[in-house]
Amino acid sequence: MKVGLDIHGVIDRYPDKFYRLSKNLVDNGHEVHIVTGQEWVNVRGEVERAGVLYTHHFSIVDHHLNIRTKMTQDAKGTWWMDEGIWLRSKGDYIHRAGIDIHFDDSYEYGQYIPDTCTFVLVPKTNFENINFVFGF
Repeated sequence: MKVGLDIHGVIDRYPDKFYRLSKNLVDNGHEVHIVTGQEWVNVRGEVERAGVLYTHHFSIVDHHLNIRTKMTQDAKGTWWMDEGIWLRSKGDYIHRAGIDIHFDDSYEYGQYIPDTCTFVLVPKTNFENINFVFGF
């Protein structure tokens, strides 16, 4: 199984829940992909402080810097680019990586997630009451 996790609004909001899920998955030979918009160098520590285990990571900013997409950076260091390209980037990665389930808090990405992947929209509240049960 391949599972994708967003950082902001998912891992950072429910670190214990996603620590337990990621540990269970990785310990049983499955893949956990951190899929984020931010530069990996700037968010890796957040994932590690949460204790979330992962096997792969993808950053929208890093990807588009690598392929030289037209982007601008403001005075605060925030990267900006065409919104449609930005939103499609997670879905394109999820498709390429063959991710089966992706957890995200932004419904805007959902329209770009391939039909082969289950998109779980993580709410701002009450998700801590959800129990993950996998048969492994």
